[in-house]
Amino acid sequence: MKKIIISTAVFATAMTLSAQNNLAEQAKQDLINSFTLGGCVITQGGWTDNKAKDAKVDFAARSARMHVAGKVLDYAYMLQLEYTGVAGTAKESGPHIVDAWIEWQKFPEFKVKLGQQKRAFTFENPYHPMDIGFGTYSQCVSFIGGYADIVGEQLSHGRDVGLAISGDLVPQGDHKLLHYHAGVYTGQGVNHSDKNKRKDLLAGVWAEPIKDLLLGIYGWTGDYVNNAGQTLDRKRWSAGMQYESDWSARAEYIGDENADGWYALVGAPLNSQFKLYGRWDVYRSSKHWDSTKTNYGLALNYRPCKYLQLQANYTFTHARLELDKNYNSFDIQAYVKF
Repeated sequence: MKKIIISTAVFATAMTLSAQNNLAEQAKQDLINSFTLGGCVITQGGWTDNKAKDAKVDFAARSARMHVAGKVLDYAYMLQLEYTGVAGTAKESGPHIVDAWIEWQKFPEFKVKLGQQKRAFTFENPYHPMDIGFGTYSQCVSFIGGYADIVGEQLSHGRDVGLAISGDLVPQGDHKLLHYHAGVYTGQGVNHSDKNKRKDLLAGVWAEPIKDLLLGIYGWTGDYVNNAGQTLDRKRWSAGMQYESDWSARAEYIGDENADGWYALVGAPLNSQFKLYGRWDVYRSSKHWDSTKTNYGLALNYRPCKYLQLQANYTFTHARLELDKNYNSFDIQAYVKF
């Protein structure tokens, strides 16, 4: 009997070691086969007749990004670095980490992501700059969505450090009817540790009644501690729609206790390489009409292949609080993605 027990234990140990070896070999193959190295470069040249601007014509290297990404077993990962901004300014500039996360993806209904990542807020925030349709994000997403945030947070590209869950539910043929995304974050933006005991809570839920059409709502509660030690509350919500196929359409409202804004965008394909966009973009810095800044924009996107895009943007701006209340802007941007 003792020999049988020992033999059984040895056999079980051998099976466990074999399974571990197989798992390690699978992880190794995943790491090799799924590993990708990529990035993008965005350059810009522009003109404006805004009398308050010192330079009427200006050129800029907007940003340069590099990333590594892949998947090992059920875990996807990404590390992305960026060079952006102007050296010597108070805003985040020079090389810095944009993304650094790992996500457990075993079940499409329940995924868990840990690290520095996009905040779960608004439809437009997750868009890559090359896919927005215009040279910039809408004003309300920029100022109330965690980019050039009104609380004074450093440039964070709509990202923060935290833990998020997401999933797709209720299959409907070629798409899922319901989606959700929720997260808990430090509230201090990218590359900064938390400064108090509170955390930011963000969540969104949206429906896809027909393929590619999303209707959703988001919420955000939390705070930000500035360099002077002041705690600034964030209580925000957003509602909107998104449609992405050959045609594009987005519209969102974002409200904060102190400011709000909205935009509507339509993109029409002219052929397989050209797409024309129009956008109405409104932002109220104090939630009163006297503080309104409105951008009316047109953009022509030329994408001969998925790695290259040339873009021409025209904007007429009416800004009630600015010295020059009405002005025109035009710029050309080049995107290379690899």
